[in-house]
Order: sequence, then C-alpha cells, then structure tokens
Amino acid sequence: MNQTEYKLLLEVLAIETYSKDEDEMIEFLLAFFTKHGIRACRDEIGNVYAEKGEVGAYQKYPLVVAHTDTVHRIHGNEIIPKKLLLPNYAGELKPALKGFDANDNPVGLGADCKVGIALCLILMLRQPILKAFFPVQEEIGARGAEKVDINFLQNVGYAIEFDSPANTSSITLGGKLMFNPDDEQGLGKIWTELLLEFSEKRVTEFSLEQHSYTDIVKLRPYFSCCNIPVGYYLYHTKSEYLVEEEAFMALDLGEELIKRAGYRFYDDEPHPNVSRLITQFAIYTMEITGEL
Repeated sequence: MNQTEYKLLLEVLAIETYSKDEDEMIEFLLAFFTKHGIRACRDEIGNVYAEKGEVGAYQKYPLVVAHTDTVHRIHGNEIIPKKLLLPNYAGELKPALKGFDANDNPVGLGADCKVGIALCLILMLRQPILKAFFPVQEEIGARGAEKVDINFLQNVGYAIEFDSPANTSSITLGGKLMFNPDDEQGLGKIWTELLLEFSEKRVTEFSLEQHSYTDIVKLRPYFSCCNIPVGYYLYHTKSEYLVEEEAFMALDLGEELIKRAGYRFYDDEPHPNVSRLITQFAIYTMEITGEL
C-alpha cells in the first residue's frame, strides 16, 4: 500500500456511518467513482454498484464486496484514526489504528467494514477489470445484500469480501459453505493454498472459521465466495482497532487471489464435513509453522 492508498484508508475510516444512516459513505463512494471515471450507480435501498473494464465473451468479472454501515452511532464529533501499538492475533504489539473523537475520547473506529471499503476502492484503481458491490445495512441482517440487483451478478464469476476479523477466514456463513478446499477446480482450493503460502512467506498464520453472516451469504447461491481477514479486533466496541500490517496483507491477498482465480466462474462442490476441512487446514498451518 503506497502513501496515496494509505491516505485513502484514513479518509474512509474517518467517515461516520451507521445502519440506515449511511448517506455520507454512499455519497463518498459515488463521488470517488465519478472522479476516477469508473461506472457506478446506487439502487433504491442505497446499495452502490461499480464496474470497470470489459470481460471477454467467455469470461466473468471478479467481484469485491464491503458493506457501508457500522454499528457505531453517528456522534458528529469526528472520527480521528490514531496510530498506537496494540496486540495482533498472537499477542505481539504492532502499529494499529484506533478511533478517537475531537476531544480525544475513544470511539468506534468502524474498521468493520470501512477497512473493507478502502481495500475495494484501492483494488478498483489497481485492477483493469473488476466489479464492486457496497451493500447497506449488513449489521442488521445483510438487508442490502438480500436486495442485490440480480442483473449485476449475471456476469460475475466469484466474490471476495473484506470483512473477516483478525486472521480468520469464513469457510461457512450462516451454515452455508462459501468455498471447498477439497474441490480441485474450486475457488476454495486456490484460496486456501494462497493462505498457506502467505503463512510461510509472511511468517503469519490464518484459520478457517464458521461465522454467523456477512453480505456474501446472500451471494453464495450464485457463485463461490470468500471472506478475507482484514485485521480488525474488538469489533463492535469503542475499543475497536485495526492492525495495519494485516490490512496491508489483506490487500495483497485480494490482489493475488484475483490474479490466480482470473476471469472465470466458480461454484465449489458441497462437502459433507466442514469440521474436517477446518481441522485439515489447521494441520497444514501447524506443519508450516513448525508446531507439528
């Protein structure tokens, strides 16, 4: 992430947005896409759609996703992201961003999911061909994603959401399998192999978990999806913070996943035992880190 991209991250984190009170973020997104000459629109409920480039006759768009609301009520006293040293998943102190108001009181940073929005915007600038979806009202039941414009999804091959806490990736959401690492032709195979590679090269580790929901649970009937870990901690509290290097790594993961998955359609096969998939991935991770 370069300095211009980092500045964009801080700008997005400073925007106040709350479920059903998301106009400032929606207007920011539409102005951003207009400025950069990227096709974009909003629907009746407030969902924002963007599209860049053109796919070939037998190709499909990758889709990046991040919701526009947070759980933090609008207080009108600014959100100022400040850099502190705070623990990552392993308890190591790392440079992190935490939200304060103009009076230096802790307020919710809203990294869930504003960091995801920033990463999607950066990828929209970096990638020649990409679609983006920014649904409203995720925090109160993924209501925006439930009302997604189906026509927008017709030429999408897979979705990548940037809304998984800490170092975890959602293998299921609401009991639905998002991807299958055992499907040799599936998105899950590419995604989990990429996570294992990053574990080794970046001296980190990831886990697969079964989470309750986020927007892609509504998109999974149409294609395979994955939820990238973006490094936010203590989310839904005023003490929420974002570990910077994990957010930067999320951007790298997303970009590399698009490179490897390409412009094709994925619909991973079902699997009878998700717990086995989680355990199998954990064993691979422990082998890489020397714990086995």
